[in-house]
Amino acid sequence: MNEPGHTRRTAMKRVGAIAATAGIAGTAGAQGDDGDGTHHDDGHHNEHHGSDGSETDGSGTAGDGDRLSIILAGRTEYWYGIAPAEIEGEENPPLNLEAGREYELVWINVDGAEHELIVESADGEELEESDSSETAGEAVSMTFEASEDAAEYYCEYHPETMRGDVVFEGGFDLSMDD
Repeated sequence: MNEPGHTRRTAMKRVGAIAATAGIAGTAGAQGDDGDGTHHDDGHHNEHHGSDGSETDGSGTAGDGDRLSIILAGRTEYWYGIAPAEIEGEENPPLNLEAGREYELVWINVDGAEHELIVESADGEELEESDSSETAGEAVSMTFEASEDAAEYYCEYHPETMRGDVVFEGGFDLSMDD
């Protein structure tokens, strides 16, 4: 079931558009490349690997059609909501997830400070973590299945200012997305 405007392909187009708008085009797809053209894999799913670990071409076409994309921008003051429309423009927006649903969370480093997104439970157990980035314009992608144990997300390096709630209120309203 592919929801218009909420596919991985659309998410990656938005990432590219945001990077271009910020004057950082050309670096948003740099993750996974060591600069010498070789691909690295540290065990996290990123935009170059599908959720099953299969290689993709970076075009956003691989993976499960049911996967929903969430896009944030990371800066030391807050996570900034980009997509879906329900969180667009919000600082540290609540992530309204549906337990058992697969999500791709993409965040863009917009200030060049080191960031890493972590999802944790109410008792402080780390449930998911992205790769870290300290490169302005770099997009980092992580794929995970939502668990009702999730309570918050935050930046490993700026946990006081870059922190938001994870809620389970039926998931994002897809009719609000374009």
